[in-house]
Amino acid sequence: MPILVRRSNLIVPAVEQRAVRRSWMHDADSVTLDLQAGTPDSELPQVRETLRQSISLASKAGAEVFVRVNAQFVYADSDAAVGPDLTGILLPGVESSETVAEADSILSELERKHGVAHRSLEIAPSIETAAGVWHIRDIVNASPRIRQVGIDEAALAASLGITQSADHDPFVYARGRLCIEATAAGVQPVAVADPMGVQTGDLSREGMVNVATDLRNLGFKGIVCGHPSWIAPVNEAYTPTESLVEYYTQVREVFAQALAAGTAAAPFAGRMIDVPVDEWAKDVLAMSAACAARDAEKQAALAAAAAYFDPSVPVIG
Repeated sequence: MPILVRRSNLIVPAVEQRAVRRSWMHDADSVTLDLQAGTPDSELPQVRETLRQSISLASKAGAEVFVRVNAQFVYADSDAAVGPDLTGILLPGVESSETVAEADSILSELERKHGVAHRSLEIAPSIETAAGVWHIRDIVNASPRIRQVGIDEAALAASLGITQSADHDPFVYARGRLCIEATAAGVQPVAVADPMGVQTGDLSREGMVNVATDLRNLGFKGIVCGHPSWIAPVNEAYTPTESLVEYYTQVREVFAQALAAGTAAAPFAGRMIDVPVDEWAKDVLAMSAACAARDAEKQAALAAAAAYFDPSVPVIG
């Protein structure tokens, strides 16, 4: 299967029209329009009326688009969102496989209703409670629609009645379990806004690259970004550098020469190159190629969109 490249996922309150209109301009791999944050129940019908148009806008530069639905309004929110430009829904507060199964059934019905290919829409569960953490294995295996899963640490902290702090990390177990269980199931674990209890709002670009790199090294495959300024450093942290690509290209060449000479290992740059190192080199080079292809796809879409779209024109509402 092709490598799934979703390094950055920009989350945008669907009620904030200016942010929605500009959501496609930030080079995010994906955008999530949030129907929950900042939208009173009384305003939901109005926001739903323009949701498909918002989704179309957010996808203009090649981003995949998700909608974060309200847990109590999964059908109504999804019904307003399902269309050709929707990638899937972000499902909040998942605590069991039954919740996923119910959402799966809803999406199947709505795919038929709106003429969307069967099982083409994804479900991205958001783990926000202790019960959700405990049942992660069941959750990530509950539907083939699941390709990514995340822990909303701010929500989890609130549900546990604790205060996040950069000096004390209460989520080592939860984060580690998510990464292991999800990876074992072939699902990508993603970190969610203000990861690791770090207040990222005031971080420099370098600081955000460091945070994203730490999360990558824990096993996360991307980050839900609470601000557009996070996107560039997150994309950078999750994209193999030119020097790393050059190094592993040479690793593959050296190993191929060793095999041709009848040996299964060879010295290179102060270390022994053997089968596991060569396999890792393959993974790094494949990820580099996938990131380059994804970036080229977004650049082509951005150029096409910028040619005819004026962001200063209020096209919604």
